[in-house]
Amino acid sequence: MRILFCNKYNYAFSGTEVYLFEAMELMRSKGHEVALFSMADPRGSSTAYDRHFVPHVDFKQRTGWFRKIGLAGRAIYSLEARRRLRGMIAEFRPDVAHVRNIYHHLSPSILWELKAQKVPVVYHLNDFKVLCASYNLVLRGEACEVCKGGEFWHAMKEKCYPGWGARMTLVAEAYFHKWLGTYRKCVDCFLAPSQFVRDKFVEHGWDPAAFEVLPHFQAVKAVAERRAENAPLLYFGRLSAEKGVDDLLKAMQRLPNLRLIVAGDGPERGRLERLAAELRLANVEFAGYMRGAELERAIAGSRFTVLPSHAYETLGKTILESYAEARAVVATDLGSRRELVQAGKTGLLYRVGDVEQLAAAIRFLSSQPELADKMGQAGREQVRDRYTPGAHYEALIDLYERVIDEKKQSAGAPRGSRTRRTLVMGTVRGGMPRGNRGSFVPLQRLVFGPALGDVDVPPAEFQKRMLRVAFIGGRGLVSKYSGIETYYEEIGKRLTGMGHEVTAYCRTYFTPLGEQRNGIRVVRLPTIRSKHLETLVHTFLSTLHVLIQPCDVVHYHALGPALFSFIPRMAGKKTMVTVQGLDWQRKKWGRIAAAVLRLGERAAVSLPSHTMVVSQALQKYYRGRYGAGTSYVPNGGVLRERRLPDKIFDWGLEPGKYICFWGGFLRRKVAICWWKLMKSWTLTLSS
Repeated sequence: MRILFCNKYNYAFSGTEVYLFEAMELMRSKGHEVALFSMADPRGSSTAYDRHFVPHVDFKQRTGWFRKIGLAGRAIYSLEARRRLRGMIAEFRPDVAHVRNIYHHLSPSILWELKAQKVPVVYHLNDFKVLCASYNLVLRGEACEVCKGGEFWHAMKEKCYPGWGARMTLVAEAYFHKWLGTYRKCVDCFLAPSQFVRDKFVEHGWDPAAFEVLPHFQAVKAVAERRAENAPLLYFGRLSAEKGVDDLLKAMQRLPNLRLIVAGDGPERGRLERLAAELRLANVEFAGYMRGAELERAIAGSRFTVLPSHAYETLGKTILESYAEARAVVATDLGSRRELVQAGKTGLLYRVGDVEQLAAAIRFLSSQPELADKMGQAGREQVRDRYTPGAHYEALIDLYERVIDEKKQSAGAPRGSRTRRTLVMGTVRGGMPRGNRGSFVPLQRLVFGPALGDVDVPPAEFQKRMLRVAFIGGRGLVSKYSGIETYYEEIGKRLTGMGHEVTAYCRTYFTPLGEQRNGIRVVRLPTIRSKHLETLVHTFLSTLHVLIQPCDVVHYHALGPALFSFIPRMAGKKTMVTVQGLDWQRKKWGRIAAAVLRLGERAAVSLPSHTMVVSQALQKYYRGRYGAGTSYVPNGGVLRERRLPDKIFDWGLEPGKYICFWGGFLRRKVAICWWKLMKSWTLTLSS
């Protein structure tokens, strides 16, 4: 099996990455191919796919406002990350993607690329970012859930993250991906490392069926017999505000006869060192970041470990690492730690933020070294029984196989209860379309009603699935104003007759009330009645609306609307633009409007998934000017029954002795009509 791991850091930055690299090595040891998609960083080991990595960026670095705006946009949605991931998928060809910690540096945009490439996604929850704009459901040192229900705006009010610009970016990111439905639409399975995490998501309104619970694993090595007497206490982990190390330093002020080693690094290290100096803590040593054998020796040489986090934590791998070295744990009585720490048996729990109770727990366990050793051994047995690498591997592979199978089944399953029928395009001989392999396919005759007549449809095994299409750019239905509105109605009713679903976005002033017309779903949205803004405003509102609709293809019409055709693509939808003409050439547009339409001309071939033109002249123009390939699909007409011209006789007109003008009453069209009329008169007089 080929497994693609996605994580923003390519080195052991925190416990998240420690698990990641251990899981990758576990999969390799069982014969699977694994690869990492990440941000380039010299601290990480080189891989065969480094050229696909996203360039390194430091969001904490001081920079100008223009650069900050660019970084904010990248944090919310990164087209570059999608492009680079696309290249890696093409080369590595993964069977499944295992996604963790991707925020800001990679951004959730990569989930849309995985969906577009049909790669099943297992999203491993290493924090609560999906529920909380600031990651950890913590505010001012306490558990916080004011954003429950997706009300992320509270993060701005409560100042739960430093810097108003950073908070604004986090809130915008949360709303943007909630609005797109990124996690609900792109993730095949959420992997929760504890029952607490799963329950918390369900409490916030998520479907419990979308979650699997699988704790992290921990290897257990042979340990020498030892006593914890006179050994130091140990905190190890990231030095960030939510980890509660402040409480531990304040507790150590009350315990001058005990020593503490703080092993770790992070944004709070400087402040914590200053706090230790202010408290005159001669019994505290900041040892810096540790990993591997060095960290194992530090854990093994401690009395026990202290983990004072104020955050819920998704699991607490530090607890498992402590148990693996037969060390007891003192931890906050919060969230998932209740699942790992059996109070009185493998460690002690205390109230979050209660420094006095923390100091009392440390004092008690330090005074009972034999009890501390006994608790550590019990924790070690717990790891050996419940958290082995072998059991974790079997569960994870089973999950991968299930999401792969479900992805394949959903790709081939019908999407709804309606019968989906469409024609297989190909060469036609004797009324029979050619199949994909050159064989002829017998046709079935289906009657769709008088509007369309009889339509030839291939047997079920040759039929494509139904499509859901949205039309954007025209004024609407019923009222006739231009060819776009005619296209809406004529093509729309034929597509619905073939079993597809069509939605037409219409302007409220133009389209009469009603939810449907000829099987076409009508969405009426307001706009500004202005020559220059009407189309752009309505297209923008329609684009926002279509993002949250179940839609396969968004079909934009004309150059102005083409400017918006990239937005649905960011949500994983295919887009198409039809160019009916080079509108900027029309004299009714001023200099600024013409410039915008020129941008739309280029956008029509650079932003959508595909471009269609209605004339060979336009196709030649785009090929010559932009080197872009387009599909030439001319507008059609409806063959009508010939009838006697009753009105012509009523009006007293004789064949060959009148001029007929048929079209919209636009200044440019009337001028052309008069020019042709004058030319006709001139020819008549000269003859």
